[in-house]
Amino acid sequence: MSEASAHLSEPGGARRQGKAVSGRRGRRQGVEVRPGTVKQARLEAGLSLGQVAQGDISRTAIYFVETGKARPSIETLTLIAERTGKPLHYFLAEPAANQTNHAVSVAQVERLIALGDYPGVIAAAEAALERGADQEAAARIRYSAAMAYLRTGQVARGRREASTARSHFEQSGDLLMVAECLGTEASAAYLQQDPAAIALAEVGLAACRSIKPAPASTEARLLSVVGAAYSANRDWEKAISFYEQAVDVGSVVQDLHSLSIMYGNLSLAYQETGRLNDAVRYADRAMTIYQTLNDRASLARNENNLAMLIFKQGHVTDALRHAYRSLQLWEESGLEVAKAHVLMTLCELQLSRTEIPEAEGYAQAALEVAARTGEVSNVGEAHAWLGRVAEARGDRAEADAQFAAAIEVLTEHGPAERISRAHADYAAILEARGDLAAANAHLKQALRSHRPGAGMEARAASA
Repeated sequence: MSEASAHLSEPGGARRQGKAVSGRRGRRQGVEVRPGTVKQARLEAGLSLGQVAQGDISRTAIYFVETGKARPSIETLTLIAERTGKPLHYFLAEPAANQTNHAVSVAQVERLIALGDYPGVIAAAEAALERGADQEAAARIRYSAAMAYLRTGQVARGRREASTARSHFEQSGDLLMVAECLGTEASAAYLQQDPAAIALAEVGLAACRSIKPAPASTEARLLSVVGAAYSANRDWEKAISFYEQAVDVGSVVQDLHSLSIMYGNLSLAYQETGRLNDAVRYADRAMTIYQTLNDRASLARNENNLAMLIFKQGHVTDALRHAYRSLQLWEESGLEVAKAHVLMTLCELQLSRTEIPEAEGYAQAALEVAARTGEVSNVGEAHAWLGRVAEARGDRAEADAQFAAAIEVLTEHGPAERISRAHADYAAILEARGDLAAANAHLKQALRSHRPGAGMEARAASA
């Protein structure tokens, strides 16, 4: 099972009560570093700009960070720390003594974000909001908290905090932060398998591009979210188009984590369209960066995608090795969001080896995880896998019941392509049984689901 990272008050999203949000750019994004520390660390390590960059980012980007002309992302600063042999906190700026209490709270939360201490971010944000903060500080704290909630698997809470923060930035006219909040909301919606992810990301992208010049890091992130949302709908050509745009924009951004996600998602999209050489190329690029950053959750996703890629090349044993590694990384991360994907991959691989009990165990585990995390489309797909397993062990009544559950869930919540695939897979099973009339009926449903707007039609018909 392959893997591709709110509501709008009214159409247009970035407009509120009939007033357009102004084009104020907002503050620069990135981590605040103590002046001179990056250059000092490089000189003490005896490294040139090129030796620090090593082709992962440009020498110019390192120079801009050293001279204070740019603020690095946390991923770039982590890379600099590793290559100069300094701890991350060596570079991070402390809140200024003359800052207000509100500014200190914002700086504290952002510092914890930079350190990757997401439980610390949540605790500090909740404490600061409890003490009380002015509207600007509260919005920035909520935005940082939203990212931390997403990183710790609390997707619904993160989406709410980002939406609340966006309301303030819309009123204050900070268009850059409106776009950033929309990107976070879209990422949360994507993780929740909510079709609103595309609309949120596209409105955010429009807001970002209305800033001249558009901030490249925000634009690349939003393009990637749109691509991920189209991947979730299995619209692979559109997904590839947006991912390629994200890579083009992101190649000038010193954010290795975002670039690695783009590479991984492009690998998946190329895999689904049968362009396996391109899929391998981008998977390798993503893996190199994930290992550099020690990003276990992203490594887990990439290992799962590699498992499916290798399986399609006919190497089941090697595919299982990558899938087991993916599951191990998910277990080590302690996160459950999107874990159902690798469990369904393991089900598919074991089913291909006719290891029926093992396949059923993984499918059942995928169903339970997807139900806990609210990933409704994955609930539907897990039922379909349980149906395939039941058919393989000769339990036709159970197979029928599981496919009925899958089709019901996907008709209510899933994208049209997934509804179509469930009908098509069930039709193949019915045809193999010799029930040609029932198989033909489900094939017609599969074809009907492929039409534009078919998902909405199916949901209306079932209401």
